[in-house]
Amino acid sequence: MAAPLVPLSQQIPGGNPLYESYYKQVDPAHTGRVGASEAALFLKKSGLSDIILGKIWDLADPEGKGFLDKQGFYVALRLVACAQSGHEVTLSNLSLSMPPPKFHDTSSPLMATPPSAETHWAVRVEEKAKFDGIFESLLPINGLLSGDKVKPVLMNSKLPLDVLGRVWDLSDIDKDGHLDRDEFAVAMHLVYRALEKEPVPSVLPPSLIPPSKRKKAVFPGAVPVLPASPPPKDSLRSTPSHGSVSSLNSTGSLSPKHSMKQPQVAWVVPVADKMRFDEIFLKTDLDLDGYVSGQEVKEIFMHSGLTQNLLAHIWALADTRQTGKLSKDQFALAMYFIQQKVSKGLDPPQVLSPDMVPPSERGTPIPDSSSTLGSGEFTGVKELDDISQEIAQLQREKYSLEQDIREKEEAIRQKTNEVQELQNDLDRETSSLQELEAQKQDAQDRLDEMDQQKAKLRDMLSDVRQKCQDETQMISSLKTQIQSQECDLKSQEDDLNRAKSELSRLQQEETQLEQSIQAGRAQLETIIRSLQSTQDEINQARSKLSQLQESRLEAHRNLEQYDQAPEGVSGASLPSLAGLSEGISLAERGSFGAMVKVE
Repeated sequence: MAAPLVPLSQQIPGGNPLYESYYKQVDPAHTGRVGASEAALFLKKSGLSDIILGKIWDLADPEGKGFLDKQGFYVALRLVACAQSGHEVTLSNLSLSMPPPKFHDTSSPLMATPPSAETHWAVRVEEKAKFDGIFESLLPINGLLSGDKVKPVLMNSKLPLDVLGRVWDLSDIDKDGHLDRDEFAVAMHLVYRALEKEPVPSVLPPSLIPPSKRKKAVFPGAVPVLPASPPPKDSLRSTPSHGSVSSLNSTGSLSPKHSMKQPQVAWVVPVADKMRFDEIFLKTDLDLDGYVSGQEVKEIFMHSGLTQNLLAHIWALADTRQTGKLSKDQFALAMYFIQQKVSKGLDPPQVLSPDMVPPSERGTPIPDSSSTLGSGEFTGVKELDDISQEIAQLQREKYSLEQDIREKEEAIRQKTNEVQELQNDLDRETSSLQELEAQKQDAQDRLDEMDQQKAKLRDMLSDVRQKCQDETQMISSLKTQIQSQECDLKSQEDDLNRAKSELSRLQQEETQLEQSIQAGRAQLETIIRSLQSTQDEINQARSKLSQLQESRLEAHRNLEQYDQAPEGVSGASLPSLAGLSEGISLAERGSFGAMVKVE
């Protein structure tokens, strides 16, 4: 993730009297705007190269307005201080602690003077002796070494080519395309410092300028690097001075942006992808001429979903010969760029790097390359030779400018990508913040819900506690009841035991009673039999009584008959009737007495 940008207002010191005095010189009318021409004339007094000043202008005027406001001018002053202190000219270094910028203008008492010749040289004596030995071993001609002789020594350091190119530019102080003894010492000193992970400065610090060069130090001339009117941002280009980078190119440059012969590098297209792209190429090349046209690959390219502008740029990169067709290797390179963009989101470059050039095309020159930069042919005619050399020089300068333009475009693309990355980071952070806010709200809702649940649980806990107390009391009451019932049960058990004993006794009595009943029944049967016999006797007596009653009735009739008998009946017969009546009475009494006894 890219580092967050610090506002310029926090990086530029406010209320600095020196910055205020500089601003008053370029904006005496207090209009709040510093024109390009005024800023160019003022910044040229810093002694920095046109390339550095052009970069400073791009950073101070990022919107391409063509003028600087007060804050933008302060940024430019701060960047000048960065360059003069040996720091990289970037906005990220604005917050570093560094001395104020210096401008070489003896007419103003506020301007600093150039560094004095008595300043100590940073190259130590023992280092200088070692570097001089290396210098002599390279067989200098007239005390100078060309780029071809210095290049192997610098290449042995294994430093990146862009670092070595910057070392050469800084070391070639007089910009003659050669290094003398002191300049070579400066170059070796910078290389050793770079090997110790120290950054190579954008401009040569005064302490590294050899004493022999300090009074002759050449500062770039009067070619303004800033436009006089608001131009497009891409038109803010610097013009390198003669004999600087371009002169090194003519002698075998160490800078990666020029025509130095580089070692063979591997192709960026992996072998597996190349085989797959070749299969697609063979299916697409319907006419079997070894090339595919835009019409043939249109459907394949459009299927990627990329914009037409981006696909056109990829086609232009792959069509290195501008033939309007792609060979098998060129087609593989184009498919590689499309695949990188679709799968990884990597944009294709503005220009092909050495490892991107198809191997089949590395041995032949590519149009619009450094092969067009000739050194001129000598004809023996001085005027023609001079013209030829001037043409060659102009071609080299043209190529250098074109390379600078491409570098600027690449820098703009990188800045655009950085801004896009920052915007993406901002979007992601905003999305994350929104998600966090949503999570916070959700957590707050859940917290409120949990508070409500907590209150409900507290109420339920109170109810449960109350119920527990009630249950405890009920349990105590039940225990008391259980104890009482246990006592009752015990007493009932005792009663039961007693009842069982009583039952046993009653059962025994019942047995005895049954025996008594059986005995009574036997006696009753005997009595019944006796009664039966008695009844029989009674019946017999009754029969006898009936007979007696009948006899009595007969006697009474007889008596009545007697009474009716005449009185002449003799008295002798009367005593016999009286005796009969008594006999009957006695018999009746005897019969009734027997009945009573029987009863």
